[in-house]
Amino acid sequence: MAINDFDTIFDHIGGFGRYQMCLFAVICYMSAMLAFVYFGQIFMSLTPPHWCSPPPGMDETHLGLSPDEIKRLTIPIDPDTSEFSRCQMYDVDVRTIMQSNTTGLDPSSMWNVTSCTHGWTYDFSIYYPTITTELNWVCNDDWKPAFSQSLFFIGSFIGLPILGWAADKWGRLPVIVVTNVACGLFGIASAFARSFLVFTILRFIVGLTYDTHYTVVYILVMEYVSCEYRTVMGNVPIMLFLTAAMCALPWMAYFLRNWTLYAIAIHVPQVFCLVFIWILPESARWLISQGRLDDTLKIIRKASQVNKKVLSREFIEEFKEYVKEQSSQQQSNAGVLDLLKTPNLRIRFILLSIMWMTIILAYDGHMRNTENIGLNVFVSFTVLGAVELPADFLTIIAIEWVGRRHTTVWTLILSGVCCLIISTIPEAKTTVIFGLAIAGRFLITMSINVGQQYVVEVLPTVARSSGAGAIHTLGSAVSFLSPYIVYLSKFGHFLPYLIMGIVTVIGGSFCALLPETMNEKLPDSLQDGETYFEGQACCYNPCSARKTVKVMPEKTTTEVTQKV
Repeated sequence: MAINDFDTIFDHIGGFGRYQMCLFAVICYMSAMLAFVYFGQIFMSLTPPHWCSPPPGMDETHLGLSPDEIKRLTIPIDPDTSEFSRCQMYDVDVRTIMQSNTTGLDPSSMWNVTSCTHGWTYDFSIYYPTITTELNWVCNDDWKPAFSQSLFFIGSFIGLPILGWAADKWGRLPVIVVTNVACGLFGIASAFARSFLVFTILRFIVGLTYDTHYTVVYILVMEYVSCEYRTVMGNVPIMLFLTAAMCALPWMAYFLRNWTLYAIAIHVPQVFCLVFIWILPESARWLISQGRLDDTLKIIRKASQVNKKVLSREFIEEFKEYVKEQSSQQQSNAGVLDLLKTPNLRIRFILLSIMWMTIILAYDGHMRNTENIGLNVFVSFTVLGAVELPADFLTIIAIEWVGRRHTTVWTLILSGVCCLIISTIPEAKTTVIFGLAIAGRFLITMSINVGQQYVVEVLPTVARSSGAGAIHTLGSAVSFLSPYIVYLSKFGHFLPYLIMGIVTVIGGSFCALLPETMNEKLPDSLQDGETYFEGQACCYNPCSARKTVKVMPEKTTTEVTQKV
């Protein structure tokens, strides 16, 4: 049997055997690390309920008042929320008023108010000390948590295209090890930061490695399974391990009750990724594009041995010829600019970029806005995190039965509709808002799962890492905006949902122009990337394609596509 493309090799080494299960274990571990890095900073910089501290010497010992009475005499009621003001206090001498007032100690509407001149008191009955409370990033400084999170994504914006190019230039494995170990070390260092400048610089460096540390692993693993198993390999680890890690994060923070210990706990496991040097293979597809026949054969032989397959001498010879042919045809130094030179690849790259930016903005916005829904942040984050499990499971079913394109389009549009409905509901109806937020989060989770896989399946091997890096870079660019979109809830709870709803509906509509990649082989060369999927009509239905393949197994993919 002649080797026409890399996927043919799986007929000889196994498309999902013990070798792939070892890689499956690695991607499971990395899915948990992705949750720790991506969601971790939220619980480092939570802002507990707070109010102005009373003047020195004004406590129950000196005045004979309870803490609640002192609070009532020093803190005005915010007319907008009917709660104690977080950033103002009465500008009066309570002790003098107590000596002259014999009729009662009720605050007067005539009392002057001022800003918090003696610091803040934080409610740690549920919350715990965070960097926000240590450095008092509240009131006039309440922009600092959002800014530090935005700098994290600016780091990702800068690092992704550089590291994506490096993965295509020097290989997947070196980039995987360097990004994970660096992310772990600088994440641990950020736990000891005690100034705004140091903390933001360290989180910026962590951001430089973010996304690449997982995306390149994801690409590498997906390249080692046959097409019928890509959905399982790409989604089950996210469904189980990312969801479990996400649900565990708030309770790790809650029980450790110290943001420094928490930051160390979530970043130390990344340092252990150093062992990937010995347990992960380099990408065979990438090695072929570099003409490294011996290294490729070594990996192929090991995979076949682990999967208990025997490689014939005839196969080895054919494989050598295939590698020589591919290495002479493929552009080993292809990059993002090469994806923009031909019409089909250019359109697909732009559409994938729009898709990913839309998904990231909505997903990040849903996740960060959890704190503003009005419920216990630890419980609500866990509930919304648990939504990932059924959403991931439904994604696996949907993309194998209705295809990647339909799943992406409808989950995005319907998630946007949920956001638009929330923007019309009064803030007081917390339960209704929370229910719709769960629905929106459920749908956008499906979108991000299929979107991650979509990028790998459309881009050719020679520019897969750099192209995915560029697309994820654009996602990081809009992630920079998400903390500020959530910050707008300060001016109206409906504003974040209104923005997310409009963007998601528009972005989902654009995704209707993407190709369908279900049951299709991964493109390797730029020519493959330009010609694959081009026979699909706008109303292409992958379900009918599945039936056609069963009836005419001898037909090629292109012939089946044209017939459909």
